[in-house]
Amino acid sequence: MAAIARFVLLAAAVLAATQAAPAEKSSPSKILRSVTDLIAVVEEYQPRFEELSLEKDQMLAFARTALFATFRHMNEEMLINFGNTRNAIEYGFDETRAEIADDILSGGDEDCLLNLVSLIIDEQRELASRMSECANTSNQDKDELAYSFYEVLELLQRMSTSLTEHLLWTFSNYNSFVSPAEHADFIQRSFEESVDLWNNEVQAVIQFEIDAMEYNRPILVAENLECLNRVAEQVQPFDEEIRSRISTCVAPLKK
Repeated sequence: MAAIARFVLLAAAVLAATQAAPAEKSSPSKILRSVTDLIAVVEEYQPRFEELSLEKDQMLAFARTALFATFRHMNEEMLINFGNTRNAIEYGFDETRAEIADDILSGGDEDCLLNLVSLIIDEQRELASRMSECANTSNQDKDELAYSFYEVLELLQRMSTSLTEHLLWTFSNYNSFVSPAEHADFIQRSFEESVDLWNNEVQAVIQFEIDAMEYNRPILVAENLECLNRVAEQVQPFDEEIRSRISTCVAPLKK
């Protein structure tokens, strides 16, 4: 409103100068009517622009919340899968290692049996590395999924900011004293265009992005689980192979 007050004072000064100056094509009464109309338009549309900006801020907050909620749920589901796979790798060889320890204490070939333990440790490291590859792939997929969403959020943020500054911007691009009617017409027209863009395009794009995130979330989780299952499935065959070799390391007496 301070900008409007300054504008009113300037308008009064221009009006006084116009009345004192020789008659031109536009009469003082016409200038007064145009300037008065412009002031009325500014006072009418300033709160409307602010309300539209607030609506965009609310949608921006909603979109961010939806994005973070989707990622939180997706990460929680993936963490459960990672935890299960990690446990399979970490504890899947426990019984075999316990059997090897018993055989060492019973007089088996210690070097041979400890070599089997080393093979188990190497396999665990390899499986952990493959599990990390699953994580990297999932992170890349999530980043690609979120990229367009972040672009929409950034656009929405710029639109919200520009709306709060729009009226002031129009004063720097229009000569409000020479062509106040044109200035007023631009304010009205730009507001209508902003509303149309918001109702018919921006909201639809945001909703599409939110729906796309929700649609793809279970797909990404399932792909991640499939990758981790391939890793976990390697535990049992390797464990069975190690068990089959234990007998070659026990002492002849134990045989």
